[in-house]
Amino acid sequence: MEYLEGGRFGRITKHLRKQGYENEMEDILHDSKNFPKLKKPEQTKYVETVMGRMEKSIGKDNAERVLFECGVQCCGKSWSSFVKRIWNQSKSMNDFFIKLNEEEERYNTQFTYDPDRNSIAIERSKCVCGLINKGKPFKTHKSYCKCSIGHMSVFFNTVFNVKEVHIKQSIYSGSDTCKWHIQLK
Repeated sequence: MEYLEGGRFGRITKHLRKQGYENEMEDILHDSKNFPKLKKPEQTKYVETVMGRMEKSIGKDNAERVLFECGVQCCGKSWSSFVKRIWNQSKSMNDFFIKLNEEEERYNTQFTYDPDRNSIAIERSKCVCGLINKGKPFKTHKSYCKCSIGHMSVFFNTVFNVKEVHIKQSIYSGSDTCKWHIQLK
């Protein structure tokens, strides 16, 4: 059977295959070729449907691992170059976060560094995921945004040593904002 391989949605296909779920893919992605024909809000609903199928077929933890890898790929070289450029232009840690907040203002994002805890708090009041941000928040499958952990890991490991990334809440899980906590080494 053929599945959608390209674009943002194709990352799910790629990482299901890469993690050895070829046999489960038919149950999860059997109608994925129709995805590009859907309007944006319908695409969001379809991603929620796929989340349910993944959790049922491979389990919630395995689905979250697939999503983590999707987020790693989503961050890619352009985001890594972006954060590295800001780091290289900064005179201090404080200056870095001032510049980063200025750049990320268009995404309604606020980064706060806590030097006493050596951690970063991130809050975003707008979903920036191009795969789902045109539809309604998910009602049942709250783990979709786990991909952002992979994204944030790559993003901040470009300039720091990240110990852990936690997503505390997300808009697509029913909260008003997305929040992450990043513990640095």
